[in-house]
Amino acid sequence: MKVNNPFIITSKYVSDEYFCDREKETAELVGNIRNWRNTVLVSQRRMGKSGLIGHVFSRPEISKEYETFFIDIYDTTSLDDFVLRLGKEICERLQSRGEKLVEKFLMTVTSIVASFSADPISGMPSIDLKPSTASSAGKSLEQIFKFLEGNSRPCIVAIDEFQQIADYRDGKKIIATLRKLVQNCQNTCFIFAGSNRRMMGHLFNTPSEPFFMSCTPLYLDAIALDKYTDFVSKHFEDNGKKIEKKCIETVYSLFDGHTWYMQYVFNRIFEITDAGQSANLQSIETALSNILDIFGHVFQEMLLRVSEKQKALLIAVAKENKVKNITGSQFISTYNLKTASAIQGALRPLIENETITKEVDCYRITNRFFSIWIAKRY
Repeated sequence: MKVNNPFIITSKYVSDEYFCDREKETAELVGNIRNWRNTVLVSQRRMGKSGLIGHVFSRPEISKEYETFFIDIYDTTSLDDFVLRLGKEICERLQSRGEKLVEKFLMTVTSIVASFSADPISGMPSIDLKPSTASSAGKSLEQIFKFLEGNSRPCIVAIDEFQQIADYRDGKKIIATLRKLVQNCQNTCFIFAGSNRRMMGHLFNTPSEPFFMSCTPLYLDAIALDKYTDFVSKHFEDNGKKIEKKCIETVYSLFDGHTWYMQYVFNRIFEITDAGQSANLQSIETALSNILDIFGHVFQEMLLRVSEKQKALLIAVAKENKVKNITGSQFISTYNLKTASAIQGALRPLIENETITKEVDCYRITNRFFSIWIAKRY
């Protein structure tokens, strides 16, 4: 598939051509699947988890031998949501291989009712699922696992933002049920992906948790600068354009190699660079200015929704980019933030709603564009 702009910013995997590196992680994940090891995949949000999974699912040794299913449960709030999303993914994937497979699924998962229609825009067939009146989500989940285990080809199920289940009502009980079902699988391999490192660590590394030491860990860090430089340069050259190496290095440094933000900036730089021309440091300024202008109203509304203490803390963190000792006296005095306890009070809700991220050795604003916008504006 050929695209107009090679710097893809959606989470949907397109093809090898637009996927950068991750050779080591790809080999590890393929090895886990083929040797029947469940994987817990952890990284910051928008670092490329779903892209890696899509890349692995497209590999011939996987796509030809396995049925692959991927669901993102970030916006789910209950086991019912989870079950219907998983059921819909299975139906839609199987539909492309023939109606009989979908019929088999619905005959096995009797606690789910399906209705079929055509998408009003594309005209493509669409499936809508809902629980039957007498069913329970727990029963539906058991039946889905029964179907996967009885499928003629081995299955791979990838669940993105898995930590969300912990926030469901009876979340711990649901996780324990899932662990029991997963443990009994002989035809299905699982990838549990998540962006909340603290919560994923708790779920998979705490002895009292059901999933303790049940999966092989895989952590995504930034793609190496030299690999990403080659990737960006090649796509500019393939389209009759050039880009200065310093330009790529500057963007990489600005976002600490965070994939999605770099892709977004290079998407804009590619757009504003004409064929035969070369992108440079000024191109970064132009692209960033465009991006911040577009999101400016959104960022302003985000600031309006926080308290004055939280706003002051966000401004201070944005000015520093990342803060190691957020309750330290030097940080407090530099930005007139009153007391350590006041910072802790302001920080807690900002972490809970993921406005600020606590990384291994520092705190920073989760949305890098928001951080840059605040630093420039204040």
